[in-house]
Amino acid sequence: MVRISEDQLRLLSKDELIVLIMKLFDELDLLKIRMVDLEEKLNQKVSPENQKKEILSWVKMNVKSKKKKSRKKRLNSFVRLKDTPTNTIFHSHEKCPNCDGYLGKPSVCYSRQIIDIPIIPATITEHVIFKRYCVSCKKRFYPKPNLSSSVVGSHRIGINLMALISTMKEELRLPIEKIKNHLQVFYHLNISEGEIVKIAHKVATFGKSQYEEIKTNVLKTGGRENGKNGYLWNFSNTTHQLLLYRHSRGSKVVREVLGKDGENFEGVLNTDFYAAYNEYAGFHQRCWVHYLRDIKNLKNEYPKDKLLKKWSKDIHQIYERAKQYTGPPDNIPIGLKETMREEKEILFKKQLTDICNPYLGKQTVFSTLNARALKYISELFTFVRFPNILSDNNLAERSLRHLVVSRKISGGTRSKKGSETKSILASLFGTWRLQNLNPFEQTRNLLLQASCQRP
Repeated sequence: MVRISEDQLRLLSKDELIVLIMKLFDELDLLKIRMVDLEEKLNQKVSPENQKKEILSWVKMNVKSKKKKSRKKRLNSFVRLKDTPTNTIFHSHEKCPNCDGYLGKPSVCYSRQIIDIPIIPATITEHVIFKRYCVSCKKRFYPKPNLSSSVVGSHRIGINLMALISTMKEELRLPIEKIKNHLQVFYHLNISEGEIVKIAHKVATFGKSQYEEIKTNVLKTGGRENGKNGYLWNFSNTTHQLLLYRHSRGSKVVREVLGKDGENFEGVLNTDFYAAYNEYAGFHQRCWVHYLRDIKNLKNEYPKDKLLKKWSKDIHQIYERAKQYTGPPDNIPIGLKETMREEKEILFKKQLTDICNPYLGKQTVFSTLNARALKYISELFTFVRFPNILSDNNLAERSLRHLVVSRKISGGTRSKKGSETKSILASLFGTWRLQNLNPFEQTRNLLLQASCQRP
């Protein structure tokens, strides 16, 4: 078929136009012949014998149903699963309730679960030891029963109850008076507040060895650190938490735990910008969340400062670029990977320096924050150099939240011994919480071990 545009048509000569017209006439004749053939075929299809019966307007046409797409299978089912029963009771008719006839073999119709707790008072077992006189030896003898599976030493409070009281106090953050009332209401037990405090001290004493193990594990596996209220210090990683109560909030606490210049610490310290942490001389990562939060507060205070907006935007952009860096490719040797990460860290430091240097010494609303970035430039991109290091210390903040709420409820400790007990118990329960362990079972195991080790 001949096809030509208007622009091309204008460029043709007279002879070329004549040739084009002749071609068009030939195509026209062919199209006429084709049209006649098609009309004949159409007349054959619509002949009376082949014509379909007329369908009434109110009759619905048959339409092929579309195949429904199979629903995507979920990874996790949202159906409430049945719990493992501790007791099973079977219900069945012995005889037909209608005619009193014989019934055949039973089959399960349906089952129903009822979840409840027993309401029973506490068990108070009195062990009475008899002494008896031997006629031959001329001496009196009495047995020494082994009660280590029930109680620690000569205490009258059993292991399960001691574990329950410790869990309610530390994990559930219940005040001593509430614990006393709970035991009275649900177990009909009258235990004084002084005895509850004594139980907490005893559990902390038994947990001192685990407390020292937690300290060792924190120092070996890249810890996080944060202090609250000048007295409570928290050192934690993803699996362990160490709490210290100190009268000082200065750098000597950092030296006490991490050693001089951090000689006792083998990881990367992640903190905020508190000056006491400047004592540490090892690898250090300062919290970007704290820094960016201060920038945000400053922007809210000076919303019309264009220079602040530009500087803030540049800081955010370099931080986002650093966060997006995923490290060298996997097929590169380990030694070369470390070199590439160090080079990338140096690059981000240089970019941040180029952003902050022009404003150094100038009077701007962000002069303090600008100087802070330059002061801690060597500790802002450590997370780029080392994999699995966070750019913030949110882990420490989250691990402290439980303790801060507990302190607000109780109002704090009242003595040096109480502070030591709080530090040990908070470390133990915080570690069990990070490891997703049952605190009641762990406390019970701790007391059982202490009971078996006692002479």
